[in-house]
Amino acid sequence: MAFDVDESKVGSELGSVPIYHLDDLEEKLDPSISVAILTVPSAVAQKVADRLVAKGVKGILNFTPARLSVPKNVRVHHIDLSVELQSLIYFLKHYPM
Repeated sequence: MAFDVDESKVGSELGSVPIYHLDDLEEKLDPSISVAILTVPSAVAQKVADRLVAKGVKGILNFTPARLSVPKNVRVHHIDLSVELQSLIYFLKHYPM
């Protein structure tokens, strides 16, 4: 499932993934969900992460530049797309196929 605040996306599906409004996160997020991907504006990243943790999420793949503060029992993996892109370009240049 996915969550968004863009009303033009809410209620639709992307592939077979339903998109709900972010306001409905606590209602819709099943307690068995243990991992979430965070792709929100930096200004709200901590607030959304707090909500995910409160619902029992134990792992967050963070695509935002924000550094999140979470309890010790929650794992956050930060993805910096600019670093990943630089790495890819480096390997393409130095290790051609």
